[in-house]
Formats: sequence, C-alpha cells, structure tokens
Amino acid sequence: MKQVTRDNRAWFQEWANEYDNTLGKVKRHHALLDLVVQLSGIKSNDQVLDIGCGTGLLSLKFLNKTDCTITAIDSSARMLKIFKEKIEKCNLAAKIHCAQKSAEDMDFTSNQFDIIAATVALHHVKLKEPVIQNIYDYLRDGGRFVIGEIDMDTTGKPDDPQRLVRILNYLTKEFALAMKEGGIPAFERMYDNGKKHILNDGEYCIGFSQWAELCRNAGFKNVEVSPVKEFEWFKVLVATK
Repeated sequence: MKQVTRDNRAWFQEWANEYDNTLGKVKRHHALLDLVVQLSGIKSNDQVLDIGCGTGLLSLKFLNKTDCTITAIDSSARMLKIFKEKIEKCNLAAKIHCAQKSAEDMDFTSNQFDIIAATVALHHVKLKEPVIQNIYDYLRDGGRFVIGEIDMDTTGKPDDPQRLVRILNYLTKEFALAMKEGGIPAFERMYDNGKKHILNDGEYCIGFSQWAELCRNAGFKNVEVSPVKEFEWFKVLVATK
C-alpha cells in the first residue's frame, strides 16, 4: 500500500509522465481552464504568471486566446520538462519562460503582471495568506488574480466523521468523472489524490467564500465567483486590484 504521508512534491514527480494522458483528458478540467481564460479578460501583450503550471495546459490556452507573454512556475521538475518539450515543439520559447519554483518561494517584483492565474494549484499551500498578499503585490493596478479550484472545504480535524462526509460529497463526483473520462488510470490517481485531501496530506482545500475573504483581506477591490457550467462544484474566482 502506498504511504499517504510521502512528500507531495515526489507524488507529483511520479505523476508527471501520465498527467496529460489521464486527468489531462478529463472534460471538467478543460472546462475549468477555459473558464479561467474567458474570465481573465486577457489582452494582447499582457504579462501573465501561471502558478503551478504543470504540463502547461493553462498557459497554452492563454496563448491560443491571444498574443501574451507568460512566466510559468511549478515545483515539479518532471512536469516542467514535459512543458518545455511542448514549448520547443511549438516554437514558443519567446513567449513562455519556465522556472522551477513553488508558490511559497515566489520572488517577483511589484506591479510586474497583468494577470496571475492558478488552477488546482494553490490548495497545496497550507499558509495561504502570505501567498495571496504576494500575488496582490505582483499585480499592476487593474490587474486580475484568477483562481480555478474545487469548491471544497477540508478544514477541520481529519478524524471528524462529519468532515469526512462533507468531503466525500465532492469527491464521489470526481471519482465517477475520472473513471468515465480517463478510465482506470485516471480513477487510480484521483482515488490516491482523494485520500490526500481527506488526510490533509499536502492538500488543503478551502471553499470559495474563504478564497474570497482572503482576497478582500489582501486588498483586492472586486471579487467575483462563477461556477463551471455542468460542473458547479468547480468555480473560478476573479479578483481585481
């Protein structure tokens, strides 16, 4: 049996080579990414930061939408290797810069970006307040922070049965969709990931009312939340500086 307490970074390293062929094919994941791009209001020549870029699915959707420049960061070297291979194959080196860096280790300058986006990435951050505050600082006036996540609150004691039921109400839908759209390999990964959510083993999801409060406390002026069509337990938040 796999140890649920193993390092989260190692888990993503192991997952990297199969990501695009399993959860990368799940319909609701692409629906989430498409809504992030749509609601971001991205324009030509915008400077974008993609936090937790993985194999580059969101970054490539941004570039497919308009001519922007992207800084993409992720803590997984293997995920970035796959992304860099895509960048080379598509001749996008002038448009995308990749760096191995976690959200907690970001060290960009103030007022650097027009858009900062993160999809199913920031729930891995345990202490979210300083990261959101940094994001606010890195954005230019009028810039947008866009986050796409599951609207699932996993706060509380891991041995609380009521908390477990609350989480499973969300995860059951995810398990079924993973099986339907990605087959056994996707389900196995989602099931493994579900245990990590339940035990707060590198996964620290909060609900969107909590994300919105964090953004307002950081100083964002306007905060709007929109559900993903047909997958309403996934949502997109846009916070404007």
